[in-house]
Amino acid sequence: MASERQQAERAFKRLARKRPLVALLLAVALLAAGALGWWGATGTGDESGTSADGSAQATASEEALEQAEVVRVVDGDTIKVRTSDGSEERVRLIGMDTPESVAAEEARNCEEGVIAADYTKSLVVPGQTVWLSRDVSDTDRYGRLLRYVWLERPSDPTSESEIADKMLNAVLVRDGYAQVKRYQPDTTLYDLFKRWGDEAAAEGKGVTRTWA
Repeated sequence: MASERQQAERAFKRLARKRPLVALLLAVALLAAGALGWWGATGTGDESGTSADGSAQATASEEALEQAEVVRVVDGDTIKVRTSDGSEERVRLIGMDTPESVAAEEARNCEEGVIAADYTKSLVVPGQTVWLSRDVSDTDRYGRLLRYVWLERPSDPTSESEIADKMLNAVLVRDGYAQVKRYQPDTTLYDLFKRWGDEAAAEGKGVTRTWA
């Protein structure tokens, strides 16, 4: 469960995304009152999460994964989740793209998009627990969280085998229901996804063989 400090940080970040001027004024007021110690702090001792036995890395790994509950699948590459503080957020899976199925411009929607969305729905269902991790960016221009979505909590988020089996983004690419995309600056897994995407296309998996 997130600490009060973590919950406060997340609430402030949401405010900063939606009302940046209000967030700035609030930050100035809290800094003046000395009540925003985590704002820009480098941290020392216990505040930094560092201990004598070198457990800072473990703390960082835990904080890098945010637990959430699936509310619904929007389309093949977007889901809606409820985060640990109770807020509902749209999450855009990064590193890949699926055909459109719910675009406002009907001409952009296609059968492959419906198939991809149905496949995503077969992997995540309302009420399911997932874990979110980010690359570089926090949100896109539409305000959606940009995340890797884990179907199971990984013991090692850098393990290729765990990424392949437990990460929703990777599963969609490997099974041929998503094309790999290089969206800067969130490209940490691009080369890995590209290899899996090429293999899926060569084997004619999913909808990649028909989706141009």
